[in-house]
Amino acid sequence: MIEVFLSCLALGTVVGFLAGLFGIGGGLIIVPSLVYLLPMAGITQENLMAAALGTSFSTIVITAFSSAQRHHKLGNVDWNISKIFIPSIMISVFLSGLMISRLNAALMSKLFAVIVIYLAGRMIFSLKKEPKIKPLTTQSTIIAGGIIGALSSIAGIGGGAFIVPFLNSRGLEMKRAIGTSSFCGAFLGLSGTFSFITSGWNVEMPDYSLGYVYLPALFGITLTSYFTSKLGANAANVLPVETLKKAFAVMLVAIAINMFFK
Repeated sequence: MIEVFLSCLALGTVVGFLAGLFGIGGGLIIVPSLVYLLPMAGITQENLMAAALGTSFSTIVITAFSSAQRHHKLGNVDWNISKIFIPSIMISVFLSGLMISRLNAALMSKLFAVIVIYLAGRMIFSLKKEPKIKPLTTQSTIIAGGIIGALSSIAGIGGGAFIVPFLNSRGLEMKRAIGTSSFCGAFLGLSGTFSFITSGWNVEMPDYSLGYVYLPALFGITLTSYFTSKLGANAANVLPVETLKKAFAVMLVAIAINMFFK
């Protein structure tokens, strides 16, 4: 347990900064890292992917709220969009999480890899031309929230990898898209956490677990990510838009390569 906790302290330092910078909640890095670390805590292969996803969602809550607080002070959170996005995202991720956690562990890993590859490809190709701006309506926001919640439950992410490009393609300036994504992602993470706690409640897990959430990993990651997420949010406010897009794409490509060749 101690080794996992200390490793998660270091992991949280990196994840927090990236969460603040990209508004992604850090799940794309947390999940594959926990798949490597959690067996050290005695979590079986059968429950490994579900535990990684559930624990990832729980860390997103604190990290994303910390990041969103900073983005709010910088004026980067759109409240009108958030109040429509949040209910549909929370309902979708809760129901989807209940289903995903019951899948075969190998299938869950493959689905995660597919999501990462899709996100990497989308960001890379979107860099070649300006996105066509579409109208942002209540209906499109609710539908997008439902889809994003379902996809996020597969990858254990705060939805930022989907929310940011969606809002940006609807005319929201990149910095505000990232700030709004951080705020919505916190509620998505909260709903995902409850979902994986519920689905794993009667599953045999190591001590210090709450359903599929492994608490030492949660505390280790959030102890450091809470502080470094604010540094990332500050960086997001001063970096140029094009740099943000390129950095976002490079990060996703690196993760996709790791998932395919590890």
